[in-house]
Amino acid sequence: MSAFASLAASSTSMTEETRPIEEIIQEICGLPTDLLGRISKQAVDEMGRRAKTSSKSKKTPKKTGSMPKGRVPDQLRKPREWVNHVKADAIANGWPSYTMHQTRKNKETGEKEEEDIEMPGSEQNAEGVHVFEGTITDEMPKGRAFTHKDAMSLSAVYWKVKTQKGLRQDLYEEFDASYPKDDSESDEEAEKKAMEKERLKQEKVDEKERKKQEKLDEKERKKQENANATGKKEAKVVKVKKASSAAGSAEIDADSISLSPVAASSSSAASSSSAASSSSAASSSNAASSKIPTATPVKPVKLAKPTAPKKVKKEEWSCANDGMVHSWEEDGVKYLRNYAGQVWMDDEGQLGEWAGQWDAKKKILDTDAPAPEFEDE
Repeated sequence: MSAFASLAASSTSMTEETRPIEEIIQEICGLPTDLLGRISKQAVDEMGRRAKTSSKSKKTPKKTGSMPKGRVPDQLRKPREWVNHVKADAIANGWPSYTMHQTRKNKETGEKEEEDIEMPGSEQNAEGVHVFEGTITDEMPKGRAFTHKDAMSLSAVYWKVKTQKGLRQDLYEEFDASYPKDDSESDEEAEKKAMEKERLKQEKVDEKERKKQEKLDEKERKKQENANATGKKEAKVVKVKKASSAAGSAEIDADSISLSPVAASSSSAASSSSAASSSSAASSSNAASSKIPTATPVKPVKLAKPTAPKKVKKEEWSCANDGMVHSWEEDGVKYLRNYAGQVWMDDEGQLGEWAGQWDAKKKILDTDAPAPEFEDE
């Protein structure tokens, strides 16, 4: 018996007794290469077969809310009866030529293409049946008959309920009068349903906008709260800085502290010793010294370092180079100065006495500079 036959026999007997999987794998690994390929192929085929079987065995869930099979929905019942009415009229009385609008899918591009096809009118064949004109041939002696598909296209040409336009309004009015009103909803009910549907749609849109606005308001409110919290923190820091500056201004100079009780006692002792005798002075000084309180050491307080005032940069004076003098003030004195730096005293807006030459580099007025001489015009 070959190795493959023994493996097949062992797999057949697996139903009778269970063998360890490791033992089966070990036997498979010991097989030749060609047998391993056959086993692999059969295993893959078996897995595919079982997958198909399991997928077929799964029950398809029943659709809920769908129309029972064979029953036409109420909203489609009247349009379908209108198509049947047009078909019956065309077969009995014939039809004129018309344009059929058709939409087809291009197999190469996959896009939908629309086209208009001119359909011929009707003529009667030898049996008196209305067929399409020009379709009676030797191969088709009876001609092409009028079908339900043709009736669908012709019904749209005869009358469209949506646009209230068509070639055969009289035929539609005849059909509408004969159609039972109880089997279809009235136009008023249809309008009410449409209005209710539109109302619900608008309510959903309004609810969505309201929730969106609430989110924006909540975001703005949190932003305002964060801004207020930041402002309170800054105000608190300013208050703390003010309190610390007040405490620094209230610091006491250690040199200004005087021990008044000690000074008063020492001065009284000196005066009593000069006026009285040596014995009475000693006794009075001992008594005074016993009443003197002990001075407690004062902890030196660090004074706040004064900050130097910031120097404000003085704006450089300038005027137009027009040969005229302009008002200029230096150290509280009003002058008249031109673009070249020549300065005269301001005599109530008039040119006064010569004051000097302004040195722009040294920022000083050179009073020793000679006055300029002007030629008489």
